[in-house]
Amino acid sequence: MKQHLFHRRSKPSRATIRAAHAGERGIALVATMIALAIASMIATQFATSTTTDTIAAANYRDGMRAHFLARSALNLSELVIRVQQRLDNFKAAGGVQITEFADQVLLAFCGSKREVQAATGLDASDAKGLGADIGTCGVTRNLGFEPGTGQAGMDTDDGKINLNCANGTDATAATLKSKLDALLFFPAYDPVFEDADAEGWRRNRETQVAAILDYIDNNSLRLRDRGTTEDYGYESLRDDYRAKQTYIDTVSELKLIRGVDDRFFSLFGHAFTVYGGCKTNISTVNDTQLLASMLMLSAKNQNDPMLLNPTKLWTLATIVVKARQFGMTFSSLDDFIDFVRDPTAAMGSFANKGSSSGSGASSSSTFQLPGLAPGEKIGMELDKTKLGQIASAGARRTYRLYAWGEIQRAQVDSNCKPLFPSIRRTIAGVWDTKVVNQNARRPEVRSGSWVFLKED
Repeated sequence: MKQHLFHRRSKPSRATIRAAHAGERGIALVATMIALAIASMIATQFATSTTTDTIAAANYRDGMRAHFLARSALNLSELVIRVQQRLDNFKAAGGVQITEFADQVLLAFCGSKREVQAATGLDASDAKGLGADIGTCGVTRNLGFEPGTGQAGMDTDDGKINLNCANGTDATAATLKSKLDALLFFPAYDPVFEDADAEGWRRNRETQVAAILDYIDNNSLRLRDRGTTEDYGYESLRDDYRAKQTYIDTVSELKLIRGVDDRFFSLFGHAFTVYGGCKTNISTVNDTQLLASMLMLSAKNQNDPMLLNPTKLWTLATIVVKARQFGMTFSSLDDFIDFVRDPTAAMGSFANKGSSSGSGASSSSTFQLPGLAPGEKIGMELDKTKLGQIASAGARRTYRLYAWGEIQRAQVDSNCKPLFPSIRRTIAGVWDTKVVNQNARRPEVRSGSWVFLKED
């Protein structure tokens, strides 16, 4: 009996054996599936990492290409400015500003093959140096320029008020104060000074102008008056600081001055600069309120009816700005004074020059200025000495531009549309023709240099 039981235990049945083998086959299948899943995950991760690295490398490559395209546009812009300086020395040039068409000049070097051929009539492949092999570049007046918006070319800061002139002589600082007083004079700005600023500080026009000048000038006297001190409460603010009392680097630093909140900066910030000379170039002023303040400062008769009627003064300033947009240039202060004396006659004569028929007298008498009723006259007498203290005329000293380079992404969808936006690099620059570059590569070319460069 014991021997029989021993033999039954030592010899498993076939069913038991088959069940054991079936279990082993199930474990092997599960193990195989797990191994395949792990391998698939590793392969997918590797493919994803490889694709990401490839796209990242392409982005860095295209970013570098866009950077050097922007640098090329910047160097070509310097060449255009140098040519413009040569033209400014020839009266026969008639005040032509090729810098305003710099984008068209750069198109021959920065455009695509199709654009180069349309602009020059030459095939870019037949002429070395024409067109960009990869991407495009150019210059614009404003950051964020898009093709077709009409903002191409270069701008200038000569038509603004240079706040760094507060660090000049007493006479220069006094002239700057007069400019600021006149800029803030108009009654339309009364609400700005009737209410406290964003930090609860109350001020009037005189205190606001003093705060601006005292923040920048290099002394601790209030408006340079002996026996006075500057006290604007910078040390009592939550984040306390002190007045800079030296040249400011950007116009945005004005927001550190007491009273200069967002509302004030929105109204007057565009009238200021930190570059160029201390006299505003009357040939480049495009700001109506700044021009109106200059007319008020240079009036021969301080009781002129134009000064007593801010609406008419503003209308006259608008007409001067429109005249420049129509192509009139003021190559001297006398030209500007003559125009302001009788804008209707001046515009009539200018219109007659471009007409092949009609006399100058008939054109002057029938020309109608915008903003005036039929037959209404407007104008005022200016004092050349007063005007010469605050303004100049002639060639530009500064040029502001944004040089850009752009690379189109290679990835496209089924409709051949780019999957990703283009890569663009922009370099903002300000060129001053009077600054002497101490580190010039060519010692014989020293006049003129970039005084501001920033890449975005």
